[in-house]
Amino acid sequence: MGPKKGKEKKPEPAKAAMGPPPKPKKIPPPPACFTPDDLARFKEIFKAHDEENIEKVKLPQIPLMLRRLGFNPKGEEIKQLFEKFLEDDLVDTVEYHEWLFMIEAKSNWGDDFELAVTKAFADLGHDDEETGKVQLEVLREELMVWGEPLQDVEFVDFIKQATKDKTYNPEDGSFNYVKFIENMNNKDTRYFKEPINFFKLDQKTLAEMAMKKAQEEREEQERKEAEKLAREEAKRQKMIQQGLILPD
Repeated sequence: MGPKKGKEKKPEPAKAAMGPPPKPKKIPPPPACFTPDDLARFKEIFKAHDEENIEKVKLPQIPLMLRRLGFNPKGEEIKQLFEKFLEDDLVDTVEYHEWLFMIEAKSNWGDDFELAVTKAFADLGHDDEETGKVQLEVLREELMVWGEPLQDVEFVDFIKQATKDKTYNPEDGSFNYVKFIENMNNKDTRYFKEPINFFKLDQKTLAEMAMKKAQEEREEQERKEAEKLAREEAKRQKMIQQGLILPD
């Protein structure tokens, strides 16, 4: 009788090759430059734009959120923020800690666009004494030829908005451009649509154009004054030669 055969061991199923579980993403602390009050404000704005309550906001919300903080970001700056702080091009949302670092970066870059466009209005509206008000008709004439020229139909929307927010007084034609700019920069497209293409321009470029125009006007005025002084001096010298007046 042959030996008993031992029970054949069933081959064990091959274990799936598994690496260690991925480590949870470590959230970096907030930038040290922000105070508790700053962080509370930033969190409030973030939550207001987190429409799905998922601790994330959609990319198109970021420019609006930055404007609510008083910034006026250009499209190229927004692109740089996304490239710098988002993981890749496929990401379509921003997390809270990424939002904080975007604010820090924008703060470090500086933001003079509101000042620049205010200066542009002053120059275009000939507010030489910087009172904050111009005649809207004067500004309209300039906006029709400077920057990306406004069309008549667009200026109708301009007037409607200025009348609505009481920055335009139709009785005397005065326009409080400082308050109007503040209102436009604080806008949120969920509540009110930007009505005119003037604010879709590169404001810094427009301001530079306006300041260049103002400089050209000043130089022209200085040239005319210099020519006038030269004529007066030539006349005086001639009268001295004729003995009509004594030399200095």
